Amino acid sequence: MSARRPDASGQLALVPGPRVRAVKAPAVTPVPDPTAVVQVVIDSPLPHLDRVFDYAVTAATDGATAGSRVRVRFAGRLTDAYVVTRLEVPEHAGALRPLERVLGPEPVLTPDTLALVQAVAERCAGTFSDVARAAVPPRHARAEASRVRAAEGRLTVDPAWHERWTAYDAGVALAERIGRADGSRSTGGVRAVWSAAPATSWAADVAALVGSVLARPEGGALVVVPDASDVARVIEAVPEAVDAGLVAVLAADHGPERRYREFLKVLRGGARMVVGTRAAVFAPVPDLRLLVVWDDGDDALVDQQAPYWDARDVAALRSHLTGCDLVVGSPARSVVTQQWCRSGWARSVEPSRSSVTARGPSVRALTAEDSARDPAAAAARIPHAAWQAARSALTTGPVLVQVARRGYLPAMSCQSCRELARCPCGGPLGLDEGSSIARCGWCGALAGDWACPTCGGRRLRAVAVGAERTAEEIGRAFPGVPVLASHGGRMVARIADEPAVVIATPGAEPACDPGYCAVLLLDARAQLQRPHLDAAEDAVRRWFAAARLARPGGRVFITAANALRPVQALVRWDAPWFADRELDERQSAGLPPAVRMAALLGSTDDIADVAAAVTVPHRLLGPVPDPDRHDPERQRLLVSVSRDLGVDLGRELRAIIAIRSAGRARPVHVRMDPRDL
Repeated sequence: MSARRPDASGQLALVPGPRVRAVKAPAVTPVPDPTAVVQVVIDSPLPHLDRVFDYAVTAATDGATAGSRVRVRFAGRLTDAYVVTRLEVPEHAGALRPLERVLGPEPVLTPDTLALVQAVAERCAGTFSDVARAAVPPRHARAEASRVRAAEGRLTVDPAWHERWTAYDAGVALAERIGRADGSRSTGGVRAVWSAAPATSWAADVAALVGSVLARPEGGALVVVPDASDVARVIEAVPEAVDAGLVAVLAADHGPERRYREFLKVLRGGARMVVGTRAAVFAPVPDLRLLVVWDDGDDALVDQQAPYWDARDVAALRSHLTGCDLVVGSPARSVVTQQWCRSGWARSVEPSRSSVTARGPSVRALTAEDSARDPAAAAARIPHAAWQAARSALTTGPVLVQVARRGYLPAMSCQSCRELARCPCGGPLGLDEGSSIARCGWCGALAGDWACPTCGGRRLRAVAVGAERTAEEIGRAFPGVPVLASHGGRMVARIADEPAVVIATPGAEPACDPGYCAVLLLDARAQLQRPHLDAAEDAVRRWFAAARLARPGGRVFITAANALRPVQALVRWDAPWFADRELDERQSAGLPPAVRMAALLGSTDDIADVAAAVTVPHRLLGPVPDPDRHDPERQRLLVSVSRDLGVDLGRELRAIIAIRSAGRARPVHVRMDPRDL
């Protein structure tokens, strides 16, 4: 071997160097007669490798048990894997490769979690490793070395929570049935779908349910919420449990060390209550008695990576597998959980009419006849009746204004033909505050030379008005009143009970005690016109969430026609009624959740090949261009089956994708029961 070194002239010259001999890696010697055999699943994204492989246990790896994370040599490389089974007496003869080493002192997948991961992978037509990657955070050595003391003790629960739940259940307290007097776990578990009452704290209701478990000497509770702000609200509602050291938090925004430390705290029995975001639904809570999911209609509860599992469905699977009690709550009522109630799998829990009458707000739908007759109201795009109510309410307290989108003018269209203006990358064009040139909402490119591809026009008009533009307009309509904006980029957690106008996007509404004097729901018609199957359901959920923040006797105004069914649900404060009617329409049209559906995403030929291999009785819808990507080569095909064949469809698609992966065919992505139809 030679090396280049500078010579006397400063140039690089080739000089002889030491000879290096290539050394061949030693071959792995199989263990001829192992004392035990483990079956592992390789941590690989390839579907055809999603099966068990046998390895031998040696004296150095004798700590490997079911659920352990191990290193194995596979295809000549060291690879992470999970042990799913340990066999003390080998079922077959022959030499096996040994485990390389065991990662960590304890199994990170408990038997319950292991069964849950396998069930989710089968239901969602995904791989075991993809689901396990969400269930178990990455290993962190310093966090692993920390010591955890077992959680002990019970809480003394305020008896007032019995009264709160009595109002929900027509005289029979749900919490009394969730927290059984004998502390036993039933075979099937109590399953309830809960619609929150107006002018109440949902976090306090969750704390009351969890308190029924923590008041007993044993048993754990798990609470899953959409985002970190909801986690903070639950933590604030259980100060006694936090002070007693019974609570662990599993949130997506935690760093690797803290996240793994909290996970190990739960695994080692250091917490009886776990609060977290989406992935916390897999938390290894010892002796789990109660699982609560709040706001199940929020898209944040759907994992954005394959196999796209939904925390609501995972919670239902976990309740079915373990027998723990399940309570799914929401500001309104999702169509999926209403289907649970109709089938008898869960029971409906909703506010009594007396509590709605006593604490509910006065809701009024504003139509074209209520258009502004005042210059200031017209400038703020607020109907005159709502403007007057807001002005009156501001004399005593804050007013909440909900808008559909953040930004200034987030969507534009052609002035001539009204075609939606898009960037060459496919993203929507919008206008930032203080700018006169439209910008792409996806790639950020300026569109100063934009021309409409349909009519050639060059003038733009606003299609939607964002929170920033709304704040500017309302500031002119209510001079001298503080105007606050709360949205995804800048959220306000809580405001004081003082006169102010709060402009918020859905899900970013600040808390206020004792509530807002008035709530204005703008852009209501635009939310109902979204081209999605769940547009009306999602709009109702957002409206109820904002209207619940009104104080008892407060006023709510919505800019949509009173005759519309979603608006009627809000006026009557009867979300289960709306979900029931929506479910009737879905059943008559053969749409989810009345049926199970799988979306196949890929090229036209590839998705046709996968659909042709399906033997379960089904019907096909499509193919159509993938709505999430502006790529003509990527198509979407929907495969629909009856609900009782949903498990068979997921299992069959999983096998078909694995066969195609083994043959190195182009990938086809599968999404079971997609929300974005």
